[in-house]
Amino acid sequence: MNGYEEVEIKQITNLTTAAFDPTWTDDGRIVCVALENLKFQIRMIENVYEKIEKPNFVQKINYQTIDKNHWDTPKIHGIQKVNVTTYRGKYDLDIAQSQISTDPIFGTVGGAAIALSDLLGNERYYILIYNTAQTKDEILKSFNIAISRVSLSKRTNFAYGIFHLAGRRYDLTDPDLFYYEKAYGGYFALSYPISVFRRVEASIMLNRSDKEILFGVRERKAMLLSNSLSYIFDNSLWSPTGPIDGKRFNITLAYTTDIQFSNVNYYTFIFDYRHYFRLSTRSAYAVRLTLFYNEGKEARRWFMGGSWDLRGYERWSIRGKKLWFVSQELRFPFIDKFDIKFPFGGIFIGSIRGALFFDTGNAWDNKYTETLGSVGFGIRFNIGGVIVLRYDVGKRLENNLSKFQKSFFHQFFFGWDF
Repeated sequence: MNGYEEVEIKQITNLTTAAFDPTWTDDGRIVCVALENLKFQIRMIENVYEKIEKPNFVQKINYQTIDKNHWDTPKIHGIQKVNVTTYRGKYDLDIAQSQISTDPIFGTVGGAAIALSDLLGNERYYILIYNTAQTKDEILKSFNIAISRVSLSKRTNFAYGIFHLAGRRYDLTDPDLFYYEKAYGGYFALSYPISVFRRVEASIMLNRSDKEILFGVRERKAMLLSNSLSYIFDNSLWSPTGPIDGKRFNITLAYTTDIQFSNVNYYTFIFDYRHYFRLSTRSAYAVRLTLFYNEGKEARRWFMGGSWDLRGYERWSIRGKKLWFVSQELRFPFIDKFDIKFPFGGIFIGSIRGALFFDTGNAWDNKYTETLGSVGFGIRFNIGGVIVLRYDVGKRLENNLSKFQKSFFHQFFFGWDF
């Protein structure tokens, strides 16, 4: 105690973080280390003696009143000031993209996509505008617009929006069916996280749909009310080309009905399960089990085929109201780095991955026909962390997996591994 019964503790700084290893300098300053923004920083406190003479707060300590066995420094008490500032979102443009395309069936169409968000990314707006008119008198009739807002500021995320979509369509689920459809309405969706890896989603959409079959006289009007409820789990760990560990699955129940004309009435069941068994640091055995089911009046058909699911078949060539699909894939490192240097630059491609796959499944309406399949090898490589290019080569399995295709198929497309 050095003969003193009372001492003073003085606060001379307003640091919001701890000060480590303070050291005095010869000219009366203090140098210390502070941790802030996940970085160690060197701080210097100026005019230390002046701050000691005029401290922010002073706390006197009487040694006679301190428990000698459990000595602790009393807290410094001061006047707490709280400044409340209302956060007002300032929105900036994230994406603004326009596009013009020419199609052999629908002709030339054009449009734009716009995305805005606030500084924290809590509130987001998405706007889609395009037109499918082929003549001047169809400009207003074929005008399409969709506006959505997504709010992520609270634990329960929600989204809502309105849309007006009109124009000529070609129904992939019914070959050679051309029709004109005008659909407008709105939707509301909720997403509630049960934990870090689990969430529950629900949505409701009211949609007025007027469909006119081209090259015929049939018309269909409907006021569609769609409700869906989903349970989602995802703890997957990703590599440069897709998941390599963990699992993901989605179970969805939905019901769509025409509440005005009773022209449409069907229910939907979705089960999509994916499991990734880690074999080593960069290799895994991946399995996907899928069952899609639509049943009822004017139930929409599912479709598959192509590099994203049943490989070896033309994209979207397999269609039906009921669909099942199983995919197995052995993923492994193929080439870690591919680098070519020229005098004026170079080409660098990293993380090229390989895959051995076996796919099987089919889609049908009322009567199941046969089981389709494919087996082969593929390579994938990531470009700039934005897009993954895929190349697959293999053979189809036909006649209920009893016969190999005579020649090899080759498919080149893009997209992450399932």
